[in-house]
Amino acid sequence: MSDECCSQGVCHENHLSEKDITDMEGLMINKPEEEDIEVHVEHIDPDVKELDLTRSRLKTIQNLDFLTSLQYLGLRWNLLSKIENLTNLTTLVHLELYDNQIKKIEGLDSLINLEILDLSFNRIEKIEGLDNLFNLKELYLVHNKLKKIEGLEGLINLEYLELGDNSIEKIQNLENNTKIVRLFLGANEISVIENLDNLSNLEVLSIPACAIPKISGLENLVKLRELYINSNGISVIEGLDGLDNLEILDLNHNRISVVENIDHLTKLREFWARSNKISDFNNIRHLSKFPLLHGIYFQFNPIFEEANYHGRVLEILPQVKRLDGDSRMDMIRYNYLQDDVKLIV
Repeated sequence: MSDECCSQGVCHENHLSEKDITDMEGLMINKPEEEDIEVHVEHIDPDVKELDLTRSRLKTIQNLDFLTSLQYLGLRWNLLSKIENLTNLTTLVHLELYDNQIKKIEGLDSLINLEILDLSFNRIEKIEGLDNLFNLKELYLVHNKLKKIEGLEGLINLEYLELGDNSIEKIQNLENNTKIVRLFLGANEISVIENLDNLSNLEVLSIPACAIPKISGLENLVKLRELYINSNGISVIEGLDGLDNLEILDLNHNRISVVENIDHLTKLREFWARSNKISDFNNIRHLSKFPLLHGIYFQFNPIFEEANYHGRVLEILPQVKRLDGDSRMDMIRYNYLQDDVKLIV
């Protein structure tokens, strides 16, 4: 059971690993350096529920039609250029096609029970071919060649959408996807946060490393708990009205000089503002109002260069349990007090 699978909320307890398949009587996976791989599946139990063919150097999907009870199919890190020959696998719940050479989403119409589809790290230019996947809950399309959010209208049960590291310029066409809880759009060419009003169930929004100069368009996201908007061009903290449930705010690597407009965020647990332009310790006093605040980051701001930086921050924010990733708060406070004693003497 891989940590990666569990991190996506899915644990495959009964995986048939590549080694398991190789060891099965009468079944061989030969791996010549240049030739295509032929997987001999004659002796696989037709009732098997999980099959993992990761790193098998497969160029085609074939000979799996008889696996009519299959629920998980792992085809990560292969040489597949086309999605094909899956028509009979109608019981599939989880399909992994991560890191192949696929250019088009196709051949999935019969997979009406599919809940998780990972097509990350391929060469896909358009979101299409998903109309019949009514039960899909998680869709991963990281690092493809997408320019537009489209083709998701029928995915009314979608809860997790990952479109990071593409060439998307605009947030759009998500009106029907009202069940989305986690949305990841980082490393795209988006300049405006918009068209999220219908996503009232959204709890996590991640949109780092885009070209966003202003926080806006979040007013209706009343359930939002985590906002990751680091590595943009933001200079003012604003547009957070109504986000009373926010627990994590990531503003790392922006242009912020003043901590402001956050007094209502009383549930805040993490405030990250590494590599900004905060130069006055008084600017962080707003955070002293938040009793639940446990983790903060202010590294590589002008205040970080000040004498006794760590001690002064903790004097202002005594509730903090982790500063810049360091949880040794008692030691930091002790050293700060010792420095004060030396100054008095």
